[in-house]
Amino acid sequence: MIIDPHAHISPESFIDDVRKKRFGKSVTIRKGKPWEFLVTRTKILGKERVHVNPLPKETYDVSLRLKGMKKQNVDMQILSVVPPMTYYALDKGLNKELSASLNESLLKIVDENPDKFRCMAQIPLQDPKAAAKELERAVKKGHLGCQIGSNVAGTNLDDKKLDPVWRMAQKLDVPIFIHPTDVMGVNDRLKDYYLRNFIGNPLDTTIAAACLIFGGVFDRFPKVKFLLSHVGGFTPWIRGRWQHGYGERQEPKVNKAKAPENYFKKFYYDTIIHNADSFEFAVKSLGVNRILYGTDYPFDMGNLSRAEKIPGLSRFSKKDQQKMLVGNVKKLYKLKV
Repeated sequence: MIIDPHAHISPESFIDDVRKKRFGKSVTIRKGKPWEFLVTRTKILGKERVHVNPLPKETYDVSLRLKGMKKQNVDMQILSVVPPMTYYALDKGLNKELSASLNESLLKIVDENPDKFRCMAQIPLQDPKAAAKELERAVKKGHLGCQIGSNVAGTNLDDKKLDPVWRMAQKLDVPIFIHPTDVMGVNDRLKDYYLRNFIGNPLDTTIAAACLIFGGVFDRFPKVKFLLSHVGGFTPWIRGRWQHGYGERQEPKVNKAKAPENYFKKFYYDTIIHNADSFEFAVKSLGVNRILYGTDYPFDMGNLSRAEKIPGLSRFSKKDQQKMLVGNVKKLYKLKV
């Protein structure tokens, strides 16, 4: 069995609501070829932002998704919403309502396809207390954890206002999957050549990892479990610079965090890197037990080939391959399948 914990979905009920203009101009759908686009208008740190994200039918058509999984040799997906749907810049009350609705829609998909899907909750992080309550409610109903963005409408993840969420995740013993969203520079130096994805996405994940380390989150919540998308962005390759800087500078010590090398193996990382040498380095550097298979389904920047064809996977023993393709996922998410 192969399990993919990095698979995105836009529940069809949500798409119907957008078509009915339930969210006004904040969330709309734009026609295009070869697919439609989900358009979100928000304000981040006082600046208006328009996010235009592809909406291929595979994001909401479950029958197409099942065909895609068969091609990839994937037996089960752990579903999370398409990252722009975190909606941290929307009204708190609206996102609280939206999160609960999305989570019920995800559970319905799982109930209809119990052999193929599990799910992770969407939580309204701009209201941390409400987010913690929704996480608790969702997990009790069957969610395996939650997906969050790499920042909260421009606020980094070390903000102590978010502590109720980390406390609840630690209490429930469920993982938190961090995916880049609202990445910095998308309307400035990263606006051309799709750099907002090529560089912006891994950069924002790296910033999130750094803030969790230097912000003392692991020290306040030593049992919290974070899964970083896209092999942690640039984190595995820049760890030496952080370690060196910690020894030379006072700024990384303001929250009394220990040296960064104490934390890298506390994270979990998925396999999306698209290069055999980079993948081999990450696995050897971080440890095979911290690496989980992931595809970023159904998007073109993901790894949509057959699971066993991950660049660099064949360089490891069959035992280690099985750990990365299924064993580590089952252990982290406490799956009995």
